[in-house]
Amino acid sequence: MADIRKRNGKRGVTWQARYRDKKTGKIRYKSFPRRMDAEAFLVSTHSSDYLHDSDSTSMADAADRWLEVCTTTGRKGREPVEASTARKYAEHAEIIKEMMGGVMLSQLTPPICNQFRDDLLGHYSRRYAKKILTSFKSILSQARTDEFLKSDPAENTAIILSQRYEKKDEMAIPSVEEVGLLLRKAAELANGSNAQIRKAWSRYAPFFYVLAYSGMRPCEAIGLPWKDVDFDSSTVDVTQDATETGEIGLPKSASAYRTIHMPQVAMTALKKWKQECPDGVLGLVFPNWKGGVESHANITNRGWYVLQKECGLLDHNRKPKYPLKSLRHVRASLEIHNGATAKEIQMLMGHSSVKITFDVYGHLFKDHEEERAARADLIADQLSACGEYVAS
Repeated sequence: MADIRKRNGKRGVTWQARYRDKKTGKIRYKSFPRRMDAEAFLVSTHSSDYLHDSDSTSMADAADRWLEVCTTTGRKGREPVEASTARKYAEHAEIIKEMMGGVMLSQLTPPICNQFRDDLLGHYSRRYAKKILTSFKSILSQARTDEFLKSDPAENTAIILSQRYEKKDEMAIPSVEEVGLLLRKAAELANGSNAQIRKAWSRYAPFFYVLAYSGMRPCEAIGLPWKDVDFDSSTVDVTQDATETGEIGLPKSASAYRTIHMPQVAMTALKKWKQECPDGVLGLVFPNWKGGVESHANITNRGWYVLQKECGLLDHNRKPKYPLKSLRHVRASLEIHNGATAKEIQMLMGHSSVKITFDVYGHLFKDHEEERAARADLIADQLSACGEYVAS
């Protein structure tokens, strides 16, 4: 049953649509200022995508639910996200709630989602707006799993980064000269006359040496135990990492388990540091002074940023020029410069796929056009024995 009734009330004349909810079987009512709107609504209730507001939820509640799933049980069979990712998600969720929190999911339409995207682009950089929109669409995906949403109104809402934009925003990697300057300054601070500074940098200096020469992620270096350092073979095994909450956990993925061959200069720095390294039950190479897990923030703020300021490596805002993770990319860029293949870089860096390697370092691989042309001629020579084509 479904009908429309004319009502006279405090708001004047309204048109009340009465219908039976297909999901619950309950009789429901919804009022409209125009009869044509009520008629259009009744038509929409026959759609399999229709969901009553009382069976939906707000964007704010959906965002909170999404964060809870991401950080506790994990989405779609995945493990819960790490603390650093959870912090970024929470930041995105707050922005989404501020801009869309009061909107019911059942009221979302493609035009509303497109307007949200346009608002993001008006307030944030294109790259950051794309990240927020990705979280927005992930929230809607979780809402569909929870049956608060029937279809995806943001299916065709997107922010595309052009190749020109990608080129402009390429990952910042310190130059060889800058890395040399940074490591020399770190060694100078570790051997200076001030006892307090010397003590602090006796730990920071070898940490930055390891990061630059190994290509390890900062969390892998912070979580590195001495048992995984082999001075005889000059290798380091990656078998664990340290979270931002100070816990020792498994590496980022199965491919992150790897053995890295280290240059002698880095192993020498480690040998010297081992004599001063604080003992701890975890047996870490770079613990805090009590032997526990060092804070990512301490390494970054008291070590890395200070080192860049000492070397004058600042941006136009007088801020440190490079994030800590940029030091990890130095080994990879030099390996590529010296002829390493993408597959070798994938294994060195612990990427889960070679696609990630190309996404990060693709612009560093040379386009060997002359070599390809020479190989084409070589192949032709090798195949000529199979029979030569003669033009008629």
